[in-house]
Amino acid sequence: MADSFKVAIVTRRYTAQDSAALAEQKIRPKLTPIVREGIAIVAHPACRDTLLILDTLRAWLLRKDSPYGFVIEGGSGSGILRHLRDSLLGGQMPQAKLYRADSAPAVLKYVQENPRFLGLIGAAWVCDREAEVTRKFLGSVRVVALAGEGKAYYHPYAGYLDPRFYPLSRLVYALNREPRMGVASSFVSYLAGPDGQRILLKSELRPVNAPIRVVELKERTIEIERGK
Repeated sequence: MADSFKVAIVTRRYTAQDSAALAEQKIRPKLTPIVREGIAIVAHPACRDTLLILDTLRAWLLRKDSPYGFVIEGGSGSGILRHLRDSLLGGQMPQAKLYRADSAPAVLKYVQENPRFLGLIGAAWVCDREAEVTRKFLGSVRVVALAGEGKAYYHPYAGYLDPRFYPLSRLVYALNREPRMGVASSFVSYLAGPDGQRILLKSELRPVNAPIRVVELKERTIEIERGK
């Protein structure tokens, strides 16, 4: 808002106050959806509740006597907490025991050391299996599979981040205040274009402008007839 940056990549749209403030500066702000990001739920390795229904998660968050506490990535300005409040809890703040950590690694470390806490972080931290840091984290926590209105449980992989499948996901936007086409606008165009979308897909984010292919492997017995 103070023109320190031309573009911000965030998990919310412009508010009415944002748009009004920019209009006073005679700036027409631009908003571009870039990807859909999953919010992963991570648990201690000894936790048995690794298949969770969304309604159960909602009930636990709203209970002061919840069986689990929660630690959330993002510190005092957590976008994950805002998403829970606005999209899952109907505008209410969580009533369960809640801690906020400044980073995803801090959330994971807290969950490793506290079996009765569940962590909520950006899914790319625990789903990008090609990343060395992800493989390190997966050895110390368990990723919870979540079910929405249907009966099937899904992990927050890019192919399942459609709300009909993995229900705890959010859009990521590029907010651009550049008054005319320049470096910032070109960067946003690249992110939203084919090359940028493929790069984001590799980080277990769901591109908004590129198709997703989900491959399901099934095991079955194959009978081979041998010649006599």
